[in-house]
Amino acid sequence: MKTIAAIFFTLLLSSFKISNLHPVHISIVNIDYKDSEKTFLISIKLFTDDFEKIVNKNFNTTINLGKTNETKDCNKYINKYIKKNFIFKVNKKNLFNTDVFVKKVNKDENSTWLYYKVKYNSGRKVSISNTILNDLYNDQKNLFIFTFKNTQEAYKFGKNKTNFEFLIK
Repeated sequence: MKTIAAIFFTLLLSSFKISNLHPVHISIVNIDYKDSEKTFLISIKLFTDDFEKIVNKNFNTTINLGKTNETKDCNKYINKYIKKNFIFKVNKKNLFNTDVFVKKVNKDENSTWLYYKVKYNSGRKVSISNTILNDLYNDQKNLFIFTFKNTQEAYKFGKNKTNFEFLIK
């Protein structure tokens, strides 16, 4: 279920296509609940060049996302960074502890999409911690959109605003 906010944020991010330089430092995380599978579908959109820089800074390796010489252990570094900088808990239980994901590098938009699937059993209190790319840019903004049946929450994370909690209604 896409909302006007999700569409707006996606259009905002995809509108910044200025070669390898871009005037904003932004990521988008969408979490959508799929009732038929009892899972949350998590999608994360990042600028590819920024993500390559942060992986290099944290792990001293070049991953070459989406290129013919992409690093063999690229997925290991992606998961390690994301799991350290994005924490998704329901009733204090970390749900985001999976290595199962798909990545898609969109060269036209200079972006990378990461897709994850996590099981959901029960709970109401959601806690999010998002520090993606905060250790690279002081002006980094991480937009977050959560959809669960009739519940929708949106939040803008920043350098000094890295945690957000809410209840599923």
